[in-house]
Amino acid sequence: MLTEGEVRALTTFHGEQTVSELATSLDRSPSYTSELVERLETAGLVETRRQGKTKQIRLSDAKALELLTDLTQRYSHIDWPELLSGSALRVCYYLDTPRTATDLARHADVHRSTVHRALAPLQHRGVVYRTDDGTYALNDGFKQLSEFARELAHHAHRQTVEEQTNTYTILWESLDEFLVQTTTEIANEQFIPTGPDQFQRYGLPLLARDRRHYLYSETTSELSPEMLCCHMLVIDSGARAQSYCLLLLSHVDIDCDELQTQAVTYRVDGVVDELCTYLDTSGDQRTSYLPEWEDFEELAEEYEVTL
Repeated sequence: MLTEGEVRALTTFHGEQTVSELATSLDRSPSYTSELVERLETAGLVETRRQGKTKQIRLSDAKALELLTDLTQRYSHIDWPELLSGSALRVCYYLDTPRTATDLARHADVHRSTVHRALAPLQHRGVVYRTDDGTYALNDGFKQLSEFARELAHHAHRQTVEEQTNTYTILWESLDEFLVQTTTEIANEQFIPTGPDQFQRYGLPLLARDRRHYLYSETTSELSPEMLCCHMLVIDSGARAQSYCLLLLSHVDIDCDELQTQAVTYRVDGVVDELCTYLDTSGDQRTSYLPEWEDFEELAEEYEVTL
């Protein structure tokens, strides 16, 4: 997420500085420091302005930097740039709750050995502790570290989507992906269309809306029906949306294990369990959001879905 040099620069700033002053503080060359500042400015973490022939640099108003500044000031004896280099911030993103190394590795998309290696220095400094069963957790007083990692990722997501549109809402996000709602069409291939409009791919044309939805991902190239179902529930978990998801689950050959995995990822596993139970029991077990079975049969007939 950030290199050691970038974290060190961010924790070195005090008011406005020139490239030369920052280079002196970092004990690095002006050319290296200039490149560092360019990367941080592109990321929206520093701002620059010209004063004569001199470039003045200061921290941006990103919330992540407020969290980092508070953390480094309260624990000034800790060398945070060294501790937060490499994959440490990726792992800390998921330490909002105690997790095993296996769980952290799966979420952060790194090897288990990388988790241990990233957290060992933090554990040595008392920032992280490990229970007898191998679960890692942040000690009291350092929970802000995970909040910083999350806010940093959120800031990066905002920078990414603002390159495409200024009118948007991020509905869900993880470390590397996010689900965004906008009124603007986005042509970038890393923004995959999703939401109600995509139900027509499965012969389920829904009423078009003025809002568009996209999954931003650098690794996913195709939207599965399991993902689409979960996206729909993130976008709208109301009765109508749940009925549309029931149609999709009834109409398409769904991989139940994949559906459950995606539901956990998008934090809609509770609703997905209720939908599956409803279909498995032909409506005998249903929540108040779900239709009477006879009403659902009529809806399915209208969309030519065989139950």
